[in-house]
Amino acid sequence: MITVKKVSLLCSLVLITAISGYGIYEWITKEIINASTLFFIFLGIGFLFQSLTWGELNGKHEGEKDEMEKHITLLSSKISYYLLLLLMLIVLIVSEKVIALNDIKNIPLVIVIGLAWITMPITEFVVSKKYR
Repeated sequence: MITVKKVSLLCSLVLITAISGYGIYEWITKEIINASTLFFIFLGIGFLFQSLTWGELNGKHEGEKDEMEKHITLLSSKISYYLLLLLMLIVLIVSEKVIALNDIKNIPLVIVIGLAWITMPITEFVVSKKYR
């Protein structure tokens, strides 16, 4: 394993462990879960998997990617887009405890899900215009 990958993995694990420990401490002592704690745990997990996949926190630069790496990035982007939409719908249903759309009170979350739904088609349209 290259040194950069080892350092990236170590930093990611330290970040996740430290923030998770702090979050668990706050949860046990104050009975609260902060949004910032959750955000930074997710950020650390993202860095960890970026390090595991590409060997560095920032990933490979565009000029260094071969065809297989470009294919992996494209395919994982599409899968993660649809998976994120599904998870957002699950969060909406669980948090609102309803199934009927008219009973949903969390309008900002519905707007975010709607924006997420149209993001990829609009982006593909704009990018396709660039190549036509």
